[in-house]
Amino acid sequence: MIFQFKNIVIFSFRLRYLYLIILLFIFSGCAAKSPKVKSNIPNFATPSNYSSQLDESSSDKDWVSEITNDRILGKLITEVQKNNIDIKKAVNNVGRAASSARITGSNKFPKFSGGLGGRRNQQAFLGFPFGRNDPQLSKSLYNAFGLSLDMQWEIDLWGRIKAGQEANIAEFEATLENLQGMQASLAGQTAKIWFAILGSRKQLALAESSLQSFKESQKLIQNAFDSGNAKASQVYLAASDVKVAESLLVERQAQTRSAVRQLEIMMGRSPSGQINMAGSLPSMPPPPPPGLPSELLLRRTDLRAAERRLAASEKRIKEAWLALLPQISLTGNAGTATESLRYVANSSAGVWSLAGRTGAQLFRGGEVLANLKIRKINQSDALLDYEQKFLEALKDVETCLDNEVVLKNRWLALIEAKKNSVDSYERASMEYKNGIGTSVNLLLTQRQMLSVSSQVLELERMRLENRVNLHLSLGGTVKKQ
Repeated sequence: MIFQFKNIVIFSFRLRYLYLIILLFIFSGCAAKSPKVKSNIPNFATPSNYSSQLDESSSDKDWVSEITNDRILGKLITEVQKNNIDIKKAVNNVGRAASSARITGSNKFPKFSGGLGGRRNQQAFLGFPFGRNDPQLSKSLYNAFGLSLDMQWEIDLWGRIKAGQEANIAEFEATLENLQGMQASLAGQTAKIWFAILGSRKQLALAESSLQSFKESQKLIQNAFDSGNAKASQVYLAASDVKVAESLLVERQAQTRSAVRQLEIMMGRSPSGQINMAGSLPSMPPPPPPGLPSELLLRRTDLRAAERRLAASEKRIKEAWLALLPQISLTGNAGTATESLRYVANSSAGVWSLAGRTGAQLFRGGEVLANLKIRKINQSDALLDYEQKFLEALKDVETCLDNEVVLKNRWLALIEAKKNSVDSYERASMEYKNGIGTSVNLLLTQRQMLSVSSQVLELERMRLENRVNLHLSLGGTVKKQ
């Protein structure tokens, strides 16, 4: 069997008018695009100190590294954003949403399918003459072969398919915002865990030095007891402080290992505790400007994602409304029909058909209107969700700004307390060695010095962590001073 190429060309040429009609319909329509929100979003009252202007052109890239100037942290953030499992899943969500938008958009175009088929039939019927008692049966065989190109197309005359595609586009953009928000959030979490690791190393060093100091005090009190200048209760109390210091040292070591393992999991690594922990807590970056504009909150990815979901819900309502209108569809078929397979591509055996249909949903038992009502409720939920997230954004900023002042004042007070506790311990130690002080006073000042020093280190970490939270709550970087 030989197929003739020239016959196929002739066959395709005879369908050119059908292709021309299709192309005219395709290019006459408007392409789907990212929809805008048409709902009236309420204007929330913002604090009066949200009035100063910030540098809106500043980049969010590596913003944590910019405020800390820590190269190790920058590398850790890069590895987290590259290998983190949650980010990989968010990337999959973005790809899934993009594919859904493409699938919906494909409904605007005609669907073509082609095929080559054949069948062989045998038919039996009564022969002649009719008067015989045992009439003879006659049989015939029939072959049929065909080459076909089929088309189905719903013409989006009212824009229902376009509305659905634009809703999917907005939903895709929402997932993209969620991905970017997750990247920023994980960058912030990485910074805070890194600060916790560095802070725990300082706490560990403090616990080690405190343990050594308590052992020295125990030795002094033991010597005094041996010489008859101290009571046994004082020796037991000193020994108890040593054991408490040993317990604290073990706790600080465990906290450091736990923070390292948590960071390794975020980086997609096996939690082996092999991260290089070189470095120290960075100094506090410059404070934020005295006033912040409320418009800056609109850079937050959670708000932008909520706005995109609201836009999608509006398009879903339009899609449901347009489903009430008549739908127009075209079906077409072109090909060949012949009794011999060898002539299946011969243009002289060509056949074709083109049909149109329009119809509207007259009665569905209330299904269409109920679906429309559901989509209106979904739009109301999307609007409420946006309002809620905006209020939460205001709360986040206010909380971080308040913590900025509270933590700083606490830190300044504890710095003075630490200085006094160190002076008090040194004086108590000197007095005890000179025989004019008590062991109780020595141990009490020693515990106070350890407690206050530990609180100072913790506040230094908390201030850095709060600054990271402030950057996240504002949706990016603030202007440097």
